[in-house]
Amino acid sequence: MRGAVNRRRAVRFAAAAAVTLLAGVLPGTDSAASGPDGAVTVEYGCRFPAGDQPITAVLVQEYPGGGAVGATIQPGKLTATVTVPKAAVAALLPAGAATASATAVLTTRVTQGASTADAAWPDLTAPQTPVGGDLVLTLSGAVPPLSVTAPGEVRFAAGRLDLTLHPRAATGTTAPPAEPPTVPPSGTPTDSAAPPASTGAPAPDAGQAPAGPRAPATPEADKDGAAAPATAHLTIGPGAALADVTGSCAPADGQRTVLGVVPVTGAPAGSPTPAGPGTPGGGAASPTTGPPTAGTGTPSARGGRHGTITLAAPPHSGVHDCPAPPVGEPDPVIVKSVPRPPTAVPYPGPGDPPFPPYSQCGFITGYANIGKLGGASVVNDLRQHPRLATIVQKTTWSDFTSDDPLKWYFEIDSIAALTLPPADATFLTYGFMPTSAKMSLVPRGLMTVVTVGTGTQGTISTSAIYGKQDLRLYDVEVNGTPLDVGPDCHTTRPLEIELRGYDRSSLTGVPTRPQDYSVQTGGPLAQDDLAIPPFTGCGTHGDDLDALFTSSISGHGNSLNLIQGPLCVPIAASGCDPEIAFPDPPHH
Repeated sequence: MRGAVNRRRAVRFAAAAAVTLLAGVLPGTDSAASGPDGAVTVEYGCRFPAGDQPITAVLVQEYPGGGAVGATIQPGKLTATVTVPKAAVAALLPAGAATASATAVLTTRVTQGASTADAAWPDLTAPQTPVGGDLVLTLSGAVPPLSVTAPGEVRFAAGRLDLTLHPRAATGTTAPPAEPPTVPPSGTPTDSAAPPASTGAPAPDAGQAPAGPRAPATPEADKDGAAAPATAHLTIGPGAALADVTGSCAPADGQRTVLGVVPVTGAPAGSPTPAGPGTPGGGAASPTTGPPTAGTGTPSARGGRHGTITLAAPPHSGVHDCPAPPVGEPDPVIVKSVPRPPTAVPYPGPGDPPFPPYSQCGFITGYANIGKLGGASVVNDLRQHPRLATIVQKTTWSDFTSDDPLKWYFEIDSIAALTLPPADATFLTYGFMPTSAKMSLVPRGLMTVVTVGTGTQGTISTSAIYGKQDLRLYDVEVNGTPLDVGPDCHTTRPLEIELRGYDRSSLTGVPTRPQDYSVQTGGPLAQDDLAIPPFTGCGTHGDDLDALFTSSISGHGNSLNLIQGPLCVPIAASGCDPEIAFPDPPHH
């Protein structure tokens, strides 16, 4: 029986459990403490498009007590509490901004003796924060390792900070998009101002995607809303995205900017070449004046050797072949709902041989954004043994009977398989309570990929990827104490995945841009409204945490912001060597 006593116990865990949900949606990192001198406060002068503004950053990071020549030196998670003064907020953010999140890149000057290197730490993110008075953003993220080839102290000092603010309007309000939308409705070709007529039949690209249809909604699918949050005063609504604001910030002169010092012992490895005048940001950093300011050096974002210092290179897959192709068929409900012309002819048709089941594969990564909690999690983290997505073409539909190339139709239906690895998460709840958890997304069968587009000049090709994923939470700890959510804490039904990508490269006068997507070449994929169903099975020993989890996270207003790398096609010896490329992760 679950009576009043158990409800009181559930209330006792309310704050911890609400944040535990964040553990499923925030990237995990190693624990972090302060640098050798505690928190380091750095005053910055920032150059924004709207004018110069001051900000303050309080930097906290833990460093190893020592290192060895040739061994990896791994700094801990960096936390940067950035304060944007009220006057600067008013000058920088667009009218109607109710909340703002942030992403940032900190350029850190690393020195050992006469060797210097500027390491770019690009993975700093801050959740949505209410706008009102000073804007205080807590950015955090893991940083890459490095190694040295000689003994001696290795010093780390804060340098340039490149800060991007992502404001959003209040819940229920609307805002104009950053640029006019060019997405055609339901796969209908979009006419350009004066598209030149195509004179020949197109060579359809299997990677051009369809304006994928939406499967008919069921009554149950429209009941994803949850009970009103018990802690509504902590809820941050998703709101409409406003234009980003980006600035480059340089530390003021005469400050102490040292984050940490690591003594390294051991015999020198060979005879390293000292850093000369051509070394990025040449010159040692003074512990009192800090590193050179923005504009005096180029961040070594790609890693490499700098005198005795070797910065870690970006992650590489080391994979050059695809797994066995998935076996199955596209979802018949999805295929039937595609608004194709009635004269479109399928292949293979009756009596035709099927397409050979050869596999294509690639990597997908990005962020899942949780509207109620204002947080984001890394999906398929490229630094943590990411999984490959595999795809197999099954059917095409075509109609080239019209004399007008803009009315031609070509569709490719495929199946895809992707099982994401579990995600670890560690963070500070309410700024002081460390919480960790694991989250898993378990696929319910294969995904269906629908691609529509001919590549005819003056049209947009669109893609839709559909699938179902069960969301589970487990191994929850609050302040080091396990919070037993049981072995079966999950959503009552699968998440309905509906990712979309658009290729505008065939529009007249519009060249291929990074925001263009095709299945073959990759690009950005997004789902603007991901509904999270209620939770069930959460809690043991008489503690029922279902309602708490449901009110804290379930409902609409969540989103996926992913990016796919180019596909490897082994049968065509394409995109596989020397390795299958990782995509560049998007902003969340």
